[in-house]
Amino acid sequence: MGVGLAGTLPAAVYDQEDDISEAPYLWSDLLARRNALSLRVEDLVPVLRVDLRKYRSRETGALEVSAELVDELIAMEEFIAGEVARMLNTAPAEGTVRLEAAVDQTEFEDAYPDARTLRDLVPYLMSLQHVAVGRAAAELSRRGHDVEVYRGEQRGDLTVRRLAAGLLKEETARLLGIDVKRYAKFERSTSAPPAGLVAELQAIDDFIASSAGQLDVTDLDGVSVVVMVDDQADFERIYPQARTKRDGLVYPRRVHRVAAARRAHELEAAGNSVRILVADT
Repeated sequence: MGVGLAGTLPAAVYDQEDDISEAPYLWSDLLARRNALSLRVEDLVPVLRVDLRKYRSRETGALEVSAELVDELIAMEEFIAGEVARMLNTAPAEGTVRLEAAVDQTEFEDAYPDARTLRDLVPYLMSLQHVAVGRAAAELSRRGHDVEVYRGEQRGDLTVRRLAAGLLKEETARLLGIDVKRYAKFERSTSAPPAGLVAELQAIDDFIASSAGQLDVTDLDGVSVVVMVDDQADFERIYPQARTKRDGLVYPRRVHRVAAARRAHELEAAGNSVRILVADT
């Protein structure tokens, strides 16, 4: 199993030491953390009330990244982590675990009135709760539980697990080897999804969880630096096991970003200041 970037870490970090000391965060902090929240740029910027063009420029490194932007994403991650912990703590010790995903934005806001942005108090998108349910479902499955997810009368198993992995609907259908329209019907169905599809999404989350723990982390002037790659070819070379169970289709590098963001959150929860750095491979 590939474990990452130890051979390239020192040069990657020290070549960008000035970037870390001069700017509170890097463009890769925005990119990885947003992917872990499973938010598209177009959906995020209205919530943060920022300019779309300027946000895109920050995420590509053309503009400096403000600490306030990353702080908002960190707060969203903390909301998700809190919900995951609550669901894990209240799950029955035996039997099937039933998890509930929010039906719509109104229901979400009624249930979570304090789930708002730090600066403007704009309500979070309900999809963050879906991400939390997906992560909880994956962890409960790893613990040996049978898990069912409902979104009102519909089954939400595929939707929440896909979002927890940071995947888009179209690329998920491709990974699972089925037509996009057919996959969309599975996400809207009132029946349980095919077990094979759930198993594939579980395998992706298992990869994210395991690889997050193997990512290179170094300390630089009191800052914990999580190192990731952001080139698809490098990702495939370092993680040759990152493929679907049935057809051996390669995972998109986005799941690696999700792993980096999850590792960053673990370190932040322990009280560390963290940056996510892209290795120069």
